[in-house]
Amino acid sequence: MGVRKRIFILSSAIGAGIVTIAIGLILWSTALSPASQAKDVGIEPAPIQLEQAANQAEDLSKDVYNGLDTTKKIIGKTEPRNQAIERGRDAASQKMKELSDRARQAEETGEDVLSATDKRVLKHISE
Repeated sequence: MGVRKRIFILSSAIGAGIVTIAIGLILWSTALSPASQAKDVGIEPAPIQLEQAANQAEDLSKDVYNGLDTTKKIIGKTEPRNQAIERGRDAASQKMKELSDRARQAEETGEDVLSATDKRVLKHISE
């Protein structure tokens, strides 16, 4: 048997061993996790303070424009780039205003008008 063939067989055996170990570790870790066993972990997410989150979203809709001139100076070397930067900031500001309005509506009516994404964003900005 040649040296190349021995090296190939040895490297194949080592590779197969590594793959087997990796698969075993993955199966072992998922088999032991509470989520994989469909057990309730018992952690209740804190409720979102909708009024505070709505205020934060409204403030963020205005804060989007902070540093606009600096951004234009550094990135927006041409007028089309400056216009794109302004359109992006306008769109972000509008999205935050809409999110603030939906949060206020949910607070006032008590209805669940917020999507899962809205709730996640509001929770993140209110913390």
